Amino acid sequence: MTLASNRYADLSIASALERGDTLPARWYVDADVFQAEKEHIFHRTWQYVGHAGQLKNVGDFLTTLLGDIPVVVVRDTEKAIRAFANVCRHRGSEVVLECAGNRKTLQCHYHGWTYNLDGTLRTAPRENEQHEFAKETLSLAPFAVETWGPLIFVNPSAAAGPLRDVLGELPAIFERAGIDFAQMRMLRRDVYEIASSWKIVVENFNECYHCPIAHPKFSEVIDTNTYRVETDHEYFSTYYGPIVGSPGSGVTYATLWPNILFSLYGNPPNLQATSIVPVDAGHSRQVVDYFFHGDPTETQIRNDVEFSDLVTREDIVLCESVQRGLRSGAIKHGKLMLSRERGIQHFQQLVYRFLSSE
Repeated sequence: MTLASNRYADLSIASALERGDTLPARWYVDADVFQAEKEHIFHRTWQYVGHAGQLKNVGDFLTTLLGDIPVVVVRDTEKAIRAFANVCRHRGSEVVLECAGNRKTLQCHYHGWTYNLDGTLRTAPRENEQHEFAKETLSLAPFAVETWGPLIFVNPSAAAGPLRDVLGELPAIFERAGIDFAQMRMLRRDVYEIASSWKIVVENFNECYHCPIAHPKFSEVIDTNTYRVETDHEYFSTYYGPIVGSPGSGVTYATLWPNILFSLYGNPPNLQATSIVPVDAGHSRQVVDYFFHGDPTETQIRNDVEFSDLVTREDIVLCESVQRGLRSGAIKHGKLMLSRERGIQHFQQLVYRFLSSE
């Protein structure tokens, strides 16, 4: 496919984004756009799928979706983490239906084709009846998998570059914020279903222009007047919110392309890793993993979770309202307040770049 034949490679949209217009409203509601996003974004990028604590032992596995690609991630017999398409080479059934667990092999629930933990086909019922049955050609399709601290990332693209090319300077920013992965433990996961495009949820995270109106409790804690945004990096943007009445202390946020949101907060610093998982053009799933430093008390965990949950539920109201408004067709696009919303511009330009690519 060339740029000329790509229906999303519209230079007028690129120019509009540079001026501070938003993506076209239809890009948030159109099923064809969503299909293009799966193919051009979620089939080609590094995405957070879980943490190493979920794969402590040989045979531990987890399953997820990258766009519409079923994925299984497993700790193999050599204790390496591997990722495969969770799709049987027989007739395309998902091999593993469970969300997580432990297995000695990956056996398909349909006809019993059984794969080793390294993805190779171990056995297939009645294989002796099939002339020249070449098991060595029928392994599960492997995907690139890498870790950053305890965080596991998978990229389904055969042309995947190294994760470090996407992370860039983000690990150094985490270190300056006091995040020590060696001291972190994942202690809680929360999941929210949201009736809005995944893009709206990411964009909402990428600005605090709305905070004084929509998040009164948050704005009592974070100085939203001096909230800072940095969009100088290719694949991520960062945000810093000073703590009210506490000079020199604050909260750091980061958005890593395409759908990973980080919150670094507290003393000692703790971490939230949030994935915005696309479901369809008008629905998404927000998965929040809470990592705590050392051994926090139940009170510390409860306070952090309650505060985060309050802000998230307030945000869900906003995101679902935006989805309804854009779906109405009343406006063709929006207009950003760039002094406060450059993070959205940075994100939308990446969306356009990937959708308009070959």
